[in-house]
Amino acid sequence: MSGLVRAEGRFRARRRAARRRTARPVLAAAVVTTVVGGGAWAATSSPLLRLDSVVVHGVTLDSTSRLSVADVEEAAAAPIGRSLLQVHPGRIQAHVAALPPVAKVQVRRLWPHRLEIDVVERTPVAVVTSSGELTMIDHTGVAFAAVSPGSGPAHLLDLRLGAPLPIGGPPDSPGAVEAHAGLSVWQSLPSALRVQVPWVSAASANGVSFGLPRGVTVVWGSPTQTADKLAALTALLRHRATTYDVSTPSFAVTSG
Repeated sequence: MSGLVRAEGRFRARRRAARRRTARPVLAAAVVTTVVGGGAWAATSSPLLRLDSVVVHGVTLDSTSRLSVADVEEAAAAPIGRSLLQVHPGRIQAHVAALPPVAKVQVRRLWPHRLEIDVVERTPVAVVTSSGELTMIDHTGVAFAAVSPGSGPAHLLDLRLGAPLPIGGPPDSPGAVEAHAGLSVWQSLPSALRVQVPWVSAASANGVSFGLPRGVTVVWGSPTQTADKLAALTALLRHRATTYDVSTPSFAVTSG
């Protein structure tokens, strides 16, 4: 009889052990689910990582600036109140980069509650006159802002084009190609000569000319053969004239 009791006790012990082994994975899964669920809630719904401010750096607000902090904030459309984990810096960066006055932009998350936007504004080097309105362009030939006559910076180059140059237009448009050609010629000139140039005309990508003091015009042609054209121009400037044509440097001529 005692042997039967002992056997029954062992059987019950084995059943309890089996139940415990079965319960352990279930309990572990419940713990993991609770932890993961709690973590997801903390990351996306709790105030622990909630975006509450956007900081914009790089807006100059000087006489050449055509960008404001409000412009950047509006373009960014940052989702205030949403978890930073749900904020996409690349998407916001693309929106801000689409603003014509923006040359470069970087967006980053500053944990736990802030978004930082660093912008570099385009610096105007020239103005283009079109339909009585002045358009400022940067050194790459990108048109990014309009100014009314008399209100733009006085030190900018007067760039004259044969085709319209719309703000934010494609870089392969006729006006953009002409602007790039004209600025390439101007930027290739020695600084001592460049500062004397009040205007550059680019009737086409290969039809660039520029002015010099006392009403002098230099016909440059295409942006190529810079060294040869500079050598020819230096030689011709020894002779008084109103027009110096170095578009074909081996046959440079003067007139007037």
